[in-house]
Amino acid sequence: MTTTQQPTRLDPITLSVLDSGLRTAVAEMKAVVLRTAYSNLWREAGDLSCGLLDPGGDIVVQGVGDIPIHLASMAMSLRGILDRIPAETIRPGDVLLQNDPYQGNNHMPDFFMAKPIHSENRIIGFAAVRGHYVDIGGPTPGSYYTLARDIHGEGLRIPPVKLYRAGEPNTEIFDIITANVRNPAERLGDMRSQYAGCVAAERRLLDYCERYGTDAVESAMAQVLDISEQRARAAFTEIPDGTYTFEDVCDGDSFDPGPILIKSTLTVTHDQVTIDFTGSAPQSRGGMNSPLGVTHSATLFALKAIAEPTSASNSGSYRPVTIVAPHGTIVNPAEPAPVVSGNHETSSRIADVVLGCLAQAVPARVPAAGTGSATVLLVGRENTVDDTIMYEVHGAGQGGNVTADGSHARRTSIGNTGNTPNELLERAHPVRIIGYGLTVDGGGAGEHRGGNGITRELEFTENVTVTIVSDRDVSAPYGLSGGAAGARARFVLTAPDATVTELSSKTPPITVRAGSVLRVQCAGAGGYGSPADRPLADIQSDLDDGYITAAAAVRDYGVVIRVDPARADGELVVTRP
Repeated sequence: MTTTQQPTRLDPITLSVLDSGLRTAVAEMKAVVLRTAYSNLWREAGDLSCGLLDPGGDIVVQGVGDIPIHLASMAMSLRGILDRIPAETIRPGDVLLQNDPYQGNNHMPDFFMAKPIHSENRIIGFAAVRGHYVDIGGPTPGSYYTLARDIHGEGLRIPPVKLYRAGEPNTEIFDIITANVRNPAERLGDMRSQYAGCVAAERRLLDYCERYGTDAVESAMAQVLDISEQRARAAFTEIPDGTYTFEDVCDGDSFDPGPILIKSTLTVTHDQVTIDFTGSAPQSRGGMNSPLGVTHSATLFALKAIAEPTSASNSGSYRPVTIVAPHGTIVNPAEPAPVVSGNHETSSRIADVVLGCLAQAVPARVPAAGTGSATVLLVGRENTVDDTIMYEVHGAGQGGNVTADGSHARRTSIGNTGNTPNELLERAHPVRIIGYGLTVDGGGAGEHRGGNGITRELEFTENVTVTIVSDRDVSAPYGLSGGAAGARARFVLTAPDATVTELSSKTPPITVRAGSVLRVQCAGAGGYGSPADRPLADIQSDLDDGYITAAAAVRDYGVVIRVDPARADGELVVTRP
């Protein structure tokens, strides 16, 4: 589907005003959701995204700082709804909801809500919020059952439904959801915050219709998409025509530890780009499959980030792009394959291989691989009376690039969530944070070093169920132009009797006794350029700041370390041999 083109074009000043107004509406929408949300995952970490879409399902405006993996797929999610609930049956006050990965959604914890906006007896757009629900039922707290053999084992699946009809809540749907999830009060609170955000955007858009006219608002939305398409096409002409291929792997699933191949072939022809994932692995037995909407989001994010990062991203930007994802593969699984981990683990690798292709075409623009994992840690109490669930993602490293070192301890690539303060985690969950900081020696060596990820060490104060969903504990994030790979992830559990167990990055739900200590060490990021070209001053700075150890400096950069009695406390000094 494409947007309906309006017969008149707006003058530049009116278009600019309405374009800014649309962005403001989405920003207000996001603020409302954050201020009214119940879960720490929304209120503190911001694991949600907002957007305005046109009647055809194209996303016109997305929230600044939202989650890349949530956004491009919004169009597919809305179209999945409209395929089941035709637009002519939608009335003012209706609210639409779904979480089905096989009808355009991401994984099932990401609930997509859309409120149609009516003006002059027609739908002029949809206000939409996608947010990750901390629990959607299933066998284990947090609904990341990594041993599920199909999607039915991953929790509650809601096909496209009307959550509200003509402004009145569809109580049967609310009852189905709250009866199937843990901590239903928190889930209901987050759902209401989604609704509040949609209402806020609707009010703002209707205000614009009253002030400027409905035709003008519709024209502005259409022109915004057209302008984005023109900018994207202009940007693609700056990439040399050709075909570029790259591949990387995910580290298996909970059934098979063998690598899962992701292969991408990127073809640039003047102002058009085709990305073909033919050659990627067949769909996996476990939940590492990436639904088609997720594959599109990851691919389009990587392409946009390199080709045209400064302008707005919307469906207009995506018009010159063709994505080929063969059915029945890891990047487009056949129903009912499980998908819960693919949303952020496999999608990260999809982005990595697209970036790897672009590194061949425009090497000066592309950084080395980032950590490439959300590193999800889920902790649930065994006591079912208190069913609060800790869902925490971890910041990681950004790859080095042609001009600078990679940043530390940040969500990179397809994710953009923040961290939850340790004090809130300790208050809400049976954990005590022992350590939280940068992983030393995590970044790959290079002329420009890769960033370090985060290491978190926590003690459990009660018996709990723990699930880890991560990656890069076997394969390492790649370096570029001679840079070294980043350090691999590591997960270590120490029992109260001092027994030490190395865990994999795809840990099925395990019961952990009170007094146990878990160390979660995220992977680092790749370096850029030869380590031999890194200035001594930068190596010295890394050593002084604790980013690397003396042993790593000697091993990776071939320097000599000596104690300088002239420096305070006999500090170490880096010199060339």
